[in-house]
Order: sequence, then C-alpha cells, then structure tokens
Amino acid sequence: MNDTRWAPMLWGQEHYWFLYFDVPAYGADRDCVKITRTWRIGGDLPDDTVLAALSALVRRYESLRTNFLQDGTGRPVQAVRPPWEVAFEVRAEGDASEIPAVMERLAARAFDPARDRPVRFALIREPGNGAWVVATAIHSAIDGQSWVVLERAFLALLDAESDTPPFLPARQPREQAELDHSPEKTRYRERVRAYWRDRYRTIPQGMFPDYRPAPVGHFNGYTPPSPYERVTLRSRALPFAAERVAARHRVSPGIVYLAAFGTALSSLSGSERCVVSMDTANRADPRLSAAVGCFFQPALVVFDVTAQDTSDALLTKVFRAVVAAQRYARYSTLEMTEERARAGHERGMNLRIGVTYNYFAQARPEHDTAPPDRPDGAVATDDFVIEKAPIDWQDNSADLYLAVETGADGVVLSMHGHTSVTDADRIARAVRAMGALITGWADGTLPLDAPIGGIQEQLGFPRREFDPGWVLVDHAWVDTGACAARLAELDGVTAAQVFSDDGEARLVAYAAGPTTPGELREHLAAAQVDHPSLVIPHWYVVCARAPDELSVKGWGRVAVVTEGDGRPLHPAPPRTPQEQALAAAVRAHCPAHPADMATPYLPPGGRTALAPRVTDHLHAAGFTGIVPADLLGPLPLRAVAAKLRARP
Repeated sequence: MNDTRWAPMLWGQEHYWFLYFDVPAYGADRDCVKITRTWRIGGDLPDDTVLAALSALVRRYESLRTNFLQDGTGRPVQAVRPPWEVAFEVRAEGDASEIPAVMERLAARAFDPARDRPVRFALIREPGNGAWVVATAIHSAIDGQSWVVLERAFLALLDAESDTPPFLPARQPREQAELDHSPEKTRYRERVRAYWRDRYRTIPQGMFPDYRPAPVGHFNGYTPPSPYERVTLRSRALPFAAERVAARHRVSPGIVYLAAFGTALSSLSGSERCVVSMDTANRADPRLSAAVGCFFQPALVVFDVTAQDTSDALLTKVFRAVVAAQRYARYSTLEMTEERARAGHERGMNLRIGVTYNYFAQARPEHDTAPPDRPDGAVATDDFVIEKAPIDWQDNSADLYLAVETGADGVVLSMHGHTSVTDADRIARAVRAMGALITGWADGTLPLDAPIGGIQEQLGFPRREFDPGWVLVDHAWVDTGACAARLAELDGVTAAQVFSDDGEARLVAYAAGPTTPGELREHLAAAQVDHPSLVIPHWYVVCARAPDELSVKGWGRVAVVTEGDGRPLHPAPPRTPQEQALAAAVRAHCPAHPADMATPYLPPGGRTALAPRVTDHLHAAGFTGIVPADLLGPLPLRAVAAKLRARP
C-alpha cells in the first residue's frame, strides 16, 4: 500500500512475531499469541456510536493497524497501514455469561501477522442494561498496560460530557523502534549485548537440569493432561510484613518477594546461582506511559544464594541484580537468541531460561495486623491459606513460575512447576517457607544477620540433593553417568566415563575402543535432540583399553591413543537427502553460510530472523519435522537434518 509507513520491528514485538512460526511445534496450525479484554458500557448507546469510538482508537494508535513481516533482506519490520473503520466480527445479545463464548469465537480464526488486522472487536448487548465490547489482539501489537490506556480513551470518547482528554501525548511503537535502532543508541546497544553475553556465559545450563518438556495445548480437539501443578498461598498479613522489610532496606516489596523466591529456588534446584526471567514494562520514558504497543520484555535477573549469605546481604544482592537487569531489558530478542546459541555452543550446553517471576501490585489491604509476641522464635503463619489450584497459565518454556499479586484482600503467592522438576507437595512447602521467611524478617524472629543456609533448614525449604554421579561444572549440574551412557552406545566403545577436572572447571570424557574425540563429541551433540539437558564434555581421552579401576587414576594408568576437544577439523558436507535438503535451504537464505553439517546453524552465520524462511523452504521441498527453534540451539546441522521426514 502506498500509505503504509515502514519501520524496524520494536524489540518487544520480535518475541511474539517469532512465536507465530513455532506454534506448530505443539501440533497446531500457525497462529499468533493473543490477548483479550472486555469493556463494560453503561446505557443503551447505539452501535454506530460504539463503532465510531473504536474507529477513533484505530486512527489514533498505530499498533491497532500494524502488520509484522520481513523486508527483502529478511529484517523483521512493522508496516503501519492506513486507518480502517471498525465493524463487529461478532454481535450477540445476552448477559455476561455470553462473554466466554464470544471470546472463543473472536479468537477461533488464526491471525496472520503479515496480513490480518491485529485486533478484532465484538459486541454483546443486554437490552436495557448496556453492553460489553470484547477485543482480541495479537500480543505483538498490545501489552497489558496498553489495554488500560485503550479502555480509558474508549470510555472518554463515549462520554460526550467528559472533561478527560481521550488521548494523552504518547510515542508510537514505530517512533520508538526508529529511536532504538538509531546511531544515537549504538553505545547502549553495545552495553546491552555485553550484559546478556556475560550472563549467557556464566549461567547454569538450566536451573533444573533434568527438565523434560511435555507439550501443552490442543491436538486435533484433544487436550492432554497438564504437565504442571500449581499451589497458592493467601495471606492478609504477609503484604504488610513485606512492606516493613522493604521500608527498612529502601527497596520495593517486589524485591523482598524475589529474595524469598531465590531462597526457595536455590533450595529446590540445588544450585547457588539463580536465573530468573522477570517481565519489565520498558515504559520509563514519560512519552511511553500512555503508549499503545508491545513494550514489555523479560529482564534476566542473575544472583547467587549461598549458604553463608546473610538475609541482609541477600536482599542487597537481589536489589542490585534487578537494577542491572532492568537497565538492560530493552534488547533485540532475535539478537540475544543468537548470543545464547553462541554461548551454548562454546560451553556445550543447551541453555535454558525456565524460571519466571512476576509481581503485581494492584491494591493495598486496608488494615495491618500488629505482629504478636511469639515465644521460642516462632514465626506468624496462622493466616496462611495454602491450596492446590488449577493451572491458569502455562507454556512449554516454564520450569517454575511464581506470581505475587497484592490486592485489597491481601496477597496471593501462586507457584506452578513442571512435574518433571517438582510436585504439588514440594511447591506447597516452598511457598509456606517463603511466607514464613518474609514474616520472620519483618518481626525480627529471623535475624537479618543469620546465614541463609541455616534459615532454609529451619523453615523446611524443600532441598534438591544430587546423586554422586552429578557434578557441578561451569555453574551447571551435570549427570556424568548419563553422559557416559551415551558414549558407551557407540560401536566399539567398551567403556566410558566422564569426570570433572576441578583444576580447570571442565568435563573430561574417557573412552576405550576404536573411536576418536571427534566421533565421541559428535555422538553426544546428536544425542541432545532427545536429551536436551545433556552437557557435552570439553575434552576427550581415547585409551587403548579400559582400566581395571574405573576412576580418574585408573584411566590415567592406561595407554592413551589420542585426545582432544573433539571439535571438527574440517567441514562435513551433506550426504543424506535430508542433509542435502537442509543445506540447500540454509544456503538459499544465508548465502554466506558454509552449511557445514558438523556445526550448528547460528554460530557460522545463520540468523534467527531467517530461521522461519529456512523451515518454510524445507516444507516447500517436501520435508517436515522441524520448526525454527530447532535451528537455534547447539545441535549440529546433521542432528537437525536427522529429524526431517519426507512429507506424505
């Protein structure tokens, strides 16, 4: 269209745009992640008046008429289309009970982000008692705060006598994207990349190294049992306790809850280093406070919880980690995906960010409860109500999720976890201990100078204990037994063991048989397809025979045939039809890529934004079996190609 205005994609938009191409990983057709809200209208305003107000919103806010696609070079862009007049896609009569069915009808038809209007509207009219407007939008166009802005403006447009200006000064997403990509922001972008690169090089492979994903969603009308369990803690006293602790430390209550969550997380996972994804609004600029678009992004908060830390030190540590994370929370999702893949390739890990924390301060309870006197260092948990609850949100990216919601009735801590890493009983014990921890901090029954390790034991935080075969290397827990078992699968290998080299913080694999370091490493890299938590050793020692004593000393006594890091010395050309098809698809969209079957897609020159084009190319060539995300990890192209299947 001649009136279309083009701009780079806003960084907050990239994540949901890319998810559109990955949805088929879970057995569904391509569709956008959607977000829906309902607005109540009083009186009997005619349809034309409501439609005129909605059309005014579309004219004012560019995100309501933006498509998300790629330009000729593969760069993700937003295309702001001319204003359009709103029509109701669904119109019904009834009461509030009709809302769920209308929501489902409105969202039933898939959204194509490159072609479809990003928002749809419906009307439910209750004769003589007003109406409801139901709006469904793709998440790339709207975030949660945008709905607040839109509702305020919409209701002001309907109220002819209102003195409230319907539109506050705001920057459009297109304008913010142009600013973020401008030369003036070059140094900031470099600092952001350095922050994320450092975090990716020093975080655990995953907080829960034995995570095993199970798909969630709908499969041809069938919804499988959820692989998640959720427990809530409700309390009227706890928010006041958190506020007292926060006031003493001059931090927000959200920091207090996060410090308690970190205490639980380190105990549940067995890892001192905690990695938490925390959504941030990215609206510090006053001109973004009333903007409509997708501005929020996850901040990556990383901090250590050691047994020797005092509570006072932990609160300070968490506060500093959050400040640093939020400072660098405006970033290109696609570029940081590439940084994560490169760091994972270097470290031999499939890096996973699977822990999420959100804090919602909606309202403050009206009455504080004075802390009673309690003997023997007891803590106040009398008003805690802990219940197993149904899952209200889930996706396959989550291992453990904590939401803290404060309201007029107190606070709700809602924690849900994947059943491969925890269960309802452990979650219930964790949230109870978190509440007791914050209460104890507030009333002094848990001294702030006491070590965290002792407090974790005193309050009964559930603890993860690793079997002797697990070792901590490069901040990651590694199952050396599982790694050795994969090596022993190779033909001719008569024995294999993996040990940690404490002096150099690396993994060393020993094997006996007619093999090479390259074959050993390649086999483990391919095994990451079915074992994503597998960590690849840094060094390989091939011996002539297995030792009598299966230990580091025993392997050190037998003759060494060869050793090395196992990385390929020469490019591996494609051989099978699947490998040839993948190589052709990669080269078609990344001409400079060597399409070396022994290396992953991203480090040698692949681009995250072009991964959907590669998979579409394969589909057109008659192959299925992978989605773009399969190209974005540490798997060598040979292992990715092995997943391809000829389409019937």
